[in-house]
Amino acid sequence: MRVLAVERAAGVKAFSFGRHAAIQGLAERNWKLAVGTALALALIAWLAPQLEDMLGRPHWIDPVALQILRWSGAGLFVVSGLIIVVAQRQMGRSWRVGVPSEGPGDLVRHGLFAWSRNPIFVGLIAAMIALFLWSPHIVTAALLASTWTLTLVQVRIEEEALREKHGDAYETYAAQVDRWIGRHRRKHFAAQP
Repeated sequence: MRVLAVERAAGVKAFSFGRHAAIQGLAERNWKLAVGTALALALIAWLAPQLEDMLGRPHWIDPVALQILRWSGAGLFVVSGLIIVVAQRQMGRSWRVGVPSEGPGDLVRHGLFAWSRNPIFVGLIAAMIALFLWSPHIVTAALLASTWTLTLVQVRIEEEALREKHGDAYETYAAQVDRWIGRHRRKHFAAQP
């Protein structure tokens, strides 16, 4: 639903794969599988928690500690959702899933992008961590690991395309803002020409 809303608002095709189409297509299918699995696991955890035992929920976790984990996960999920929505809005017409054949859109450096080169991916990973906290078992751990791997692949493809299109502007941005979270200290740049 969010993809369709963004497509309408931005007037661009959200799923757009050009170069590396085979890898990005594989990543797209796996993202859809990961998101679908995450939604199914969230529904199980919320509506039928007794089924979590079949998925390998650890019984050694103290019930009070489990409740703290669950509600911490719920809070993190809300925050991660806000990060994703805000970052997508801040990207405007540049937001896509994948890199189109004509290359990426404009380089976005404001808002959340002033603190992370990949805030949408940060939000997605945070959502998967939140699901693991809510429902800690082997399946959510595997989902978190696979999502992290997918993210690493997709980010590397997107960074290559951004470097090619934006050149020095992207290099300067990458030197100032971390891939995941944080800004580099200004004194770090003093030695650079």
